[in-house]
Amino acid sequence: MIWFTWRQFRSQIWITVGILAALGTALLISGRDIADAYTAAGLDVCKGDCTTALNNFLHAARTGTNGTIYDLTQDAMYVVPALIGIFWGAPLIARELEAGTHRLAWNQSVTRTRWLASKLAVGGAAAAVTAAVLSWAVTTWAGDIDAAAENRIQPLTYGARGIVPVSYAVFAFALGTTAGMLIRRAVPAMAATLAGYIAAVASMPLWIRAHLVPARHGTPALNIAELQGITIGVDGRMSVLGKEPSGDWVLSNRVITADGQLFTGPADPQHCGRPGSGGHVPTPSPSQCQDWLGTLGLRQDIAYHPASHFWPLQWAEAGIFLAAAALLVGFCFWWIRRLA
Repeated sequence: MIWFTWRQFRSQIWITVGILAALGTALLISGRDIADAYTAAGLDVCKGDCTTALNNFLHAARTGTNGTIYDLTQDAMYVVPALIGIFWGAPLIARELEAGTHRLAWNQSVTRTRWLASKLAVGGAAAAVTAAVLSWAVTTWAGDIDAAAENRIQPLTYGARGIVPVSYAVFAFALGTTAGMLIRRAVPAMAATLAGYIAAVASMPLWIRAHLVPARHGTPALNIAELQGITIGVDGRMSVLGKEPSGDWVLSNRVITADGQLFTGPADPQHCGRPGSGGHVPTPSPSQCQDWLGTLGLRQDIAYHPASHFWPLQWAEAGIFLAAAALLVGFCFWWIRRLA
């Protein structure tokens, strides 16, 4: 039965092998250019403050062909699992049920459970290996760029690195198989798989991922010299934004007063007037406003996941998607016994 399933699935697998080989060749060629840019920027010998070298390297690596490859590979890590679910998972059972060929298989010596297990084993293994090879290639290729940009734990980049894309692919395949078994028609099952995959993957960074590992929280004194912005409304209310730590995923960033309340002003017009609001009186300079803020004893209330939480979050999120895939597979084995 495994051999028969392989023969049914071999076209998709060989096409995937060809695509992965072409992508690997492109990444290998581009990787040499990125390595040369890394050396040319002086990052291999830089000591101390390497800001200029980092900016030069990122400019070289994120522009032109290399920049296009970076963006496309990042998108591909989200798209490929969806395609696996749509074109491998959804038609896997739905096509058999829609055409009625499942009855022929079940009237032979092969049981329903063995028939389903063979299909899931071959398809699931192909999905996992495809995503694993692709994720390893992209994560390795983009390693220097991610390190320089310090954005590996940021939501968009995070989902395209490490082991999470593999769990996405396995989940999408199981979701597609389940949808096909329930709907029994390939095209509607493909649409349902896409909708379910988008909902699951989008909900993770929006509502779930931040709580998988306890976030860090701090209330350091507000660094007046490194403010990211000051906004003053027509009513004098102020919004002050402190500098976010680089390389971390910031969940919340507020400026609070000494007693823990959100700071909203009001602004002192002698030190922090709005441009053009002073009439014949000169508008205070930004440095005057910063000096005045420095006398208020403000603090920065910040919650964040540091870069060191990347792998704990990866393992936790991958575990959730793999557990969901296991539940879907278990449901398929339970449901197939009730199919006519």
